[in-house]
Amino acid sequence: MRVFIPLLLFLLVIVGIAASADAREWSNPDGQFKLEAEVIAFNPWTVVLKRPSGKLVAIELAELSQSDRDYIASKEATDSFAKSADEMQTWTAFDGMMIRGRVIAYGKKDLVITRRVGNVFVNGIPFARMAPLHQSLVLKIVSHLENEKLETERDLEAWAKPLGADAKTYPLQGVLMKLESGDEISLPFFMFAKKDLAVLQPGWERWLSQEKYEQEQARENLMVQSSAMQYQRANQRYYQVERMKLDMLAAATGVSSIWEVIVEPRQGVYGHRTSIMVTARNSDIATRMVAVRYPAFAVIGVRRANF
Repeated sequence: MRVFIPLLLFLLVIVGIAASADAREWSNPDGQFKLEAEVIAFNPWTVVLKRPSGKLVAIELAELSQSDRDYIASKEATDSFAKSADEMQTWTAFDGMMIRGRVIAYGKKDLVITRRVGNVFVNGIPFARMAPLHQSLVLKIVSHLENEKLETERDLEAWAKPLGADAKTYPLQGVLMKLESGDEISLPFFMFAKKDLAVLQPGWERWLSQEKYEQEQARENLMVQSSAMQYQRANQRYYQVERMKLDMLAAATGVSSIWEVIVEPRQGVYGHRTSIMVTARNSDIATRMVAVRYPAFAVIGVRRANF
């Protein structure tokens, strides 16, 4: 049996989630590029910032100044964000059921139903001994997948009786959520209402494609946490997290400017919509520089940076 895998959540040694942090100035190592923004979340590799426009951007810590990296590692930052790390959210299931919990990570799980000595077991646990919420979720999941109405333990027992000694296995994909009670549950994507699903699912394929790369999966987990949190705080207005790259900034001259070149991954390529900051004489040169550096991405826009 394969258990739910919140990969790299265990490696997110320090994860901060800001409740209402004050904006501060962030910069690249030489101070040429500066950005006023507030911290939304961070892990040992990446920080998610909210710009004044409300847009969320993820920047690699290695591309920021030493003072920014020191701030993220400071006791001040971790203490400020400790309380809000457990901030609860309200999500709606496809049948209208409200779920209070905090999204932690993407993951996969096999739901295995067996029947032994007249009792139904779910992943090796007697259904009768499960918490009421977990029982309800199992009934809803099996009902949905089997297209059969199962509302009670007796309904499930009657449905499972023909299984005999065989096991029924359902591979599930979704998110791990921590409830107000402290329990952690895994919820498949199909359990969510369409509006909430639009927030949670976009990074799934990227997460799945990076199963062998722990740091990339940690970034996807961080991004879905940030999107979920901001979605709840902003009255369910969805803010997708974009990446921002600062590694093409060079020493500016009198005729150079900083340009923001916006790219998207080509079909079949892992990646996020990304803003790449470039030092160049004009927008055409900036665009060509990015096209050469990132051939797997398509340029969709360019503008003079103004932050």
